[in-house]
Amino acid sequence: MMLLILTSVLGYELKTAVGTSVFIMTFTALLGSLSHFAIGGAPDVWALVFCVLSTLLWARIAARFANKARPATLNRATGAVLVVLGVAILAVNYLS
Repeated sequence: MMLLILTSVLGYELKTAVGTSVFIMTFTALLGSLSHFAIGGAPDVWALVFCVLSTLLWARIAARFANKARPATLNRATGAVLVVLGVAILAVNYLS
């Protein structure tokens, strides 16, 4: 939703909108996890390590792709990723 608002309502270029969205989501996730830990929630250490390492790897790959891609290609790739994530979430919700 944030990408939609940043690009269509506020007129941001997609690269700028993605960066801004990720920057904002970083603080949202950080505050959410800190409040979860404060009420006694403990993370699974291996899952945490896996998430951090895979995020660092894929962020690097995505940044290289975004810097080389044309805006139309970047728009299509972003749409494809969002569709795949949506299908995965629906599959997890309805198959489990």
